Amino acid sequence: MTDLLYFTIIGLCIGCGYALSALGISTLFNGTGVLNFAQGDIIMVAALFVAVRTTAGSSYLVGFLEAAAIVLVACVLLGLLFVKPAVARRRDIDLIIVGTIGISIVLANLANNILGSETYRLRSPVTAFDVKLESYSISYDYFIIVVAAALLMVAFLFFYRKTDIGLEMRAMSADVDAARLSGVPVAVLTVVGWTFAGVVGTFAGVLLGTVILVSAAMGVALTISGFAAAMIGGLRHPYGAAVGGVILGLAETYAAGYLGTAARQAIAPLVIMGVLLILPQGILVARRIQARVV
Repeated sequence: MTDLLYFTIIGLCIGCGYALSALGISTLFNGTGVLNFAQGDIIMVAALFVAVRTTAGSSYLVGFLEAAAIVLVACVLLGLLFVKPAVARRRDIDLIIVGTIGISIVLANLANNILGSETYRLRSPVTAFDVKLESYSISYDYFIIVVAAALLMVAFLFFYRKTDIGLEMRAMSADVDAARLSGVPVAVLTVVGWTFAGVVGTFAGVLLGTVILVSAAMGVALTISGFAAAMIGGLRHPYGAAVGGVILGLAETYAAGYLGTAARQAIAPLVIMGVLLILPQGILVARRIQARVV
């Protein structure tokens, strides 16, 4: 029973971390209609930079602020130089998606060459503190991930539903031509969408990096987990990222705890395939459709 409780707590906390990755993907998709396959590498850059800086003797807070500045500048440049012209002129969206895969490859190579290929364990100011559960100990880092994920979810949910800019971004995602004709500043909001993805990616990186191993190769796995979580809840629903993240986190933790780490690596791809076959629009969308039918 203790094992089950421990795995559940860890799974919930890790799932909230995956929810942050999914939130970054869902945020950009809702704002621009672009599926960002570079989100995991944005998270990786933030986590790896802070890990390198703290290993060199810098404080966790300073490393976080520096990582935030670097990631946000990079995301703004991506919005200005790559995505904005393509979306504003309504070019083939498939080319833009393929372009995000290229961005992922570039970020991974840059991180590997500049920050190194070493694997780190990122320590925060609260890493040394933990909660005892018989023979197990759970670091405060896990609980901070839950709190941060909850606050960001609420903030983005409020933004997309209650602010004019949020509503304009949702309209642009649904039909960029109609939004432009209605006076929506498509170019500016595209940059805003990428900036939001950078904000979420920074928080996800510096928080998740305290509970998982950090390296330049971690981006692909985080992208897969983020897409799996977003697809479970529904890409159109930022709060669905929380549902999908928790489900995925629990599934991976139970698989690792009872079947071994090799089984954990297969969970996210299996979840993606299962959702595509059974609930291609996500759990929340499926429930809404069922409610309307009834």
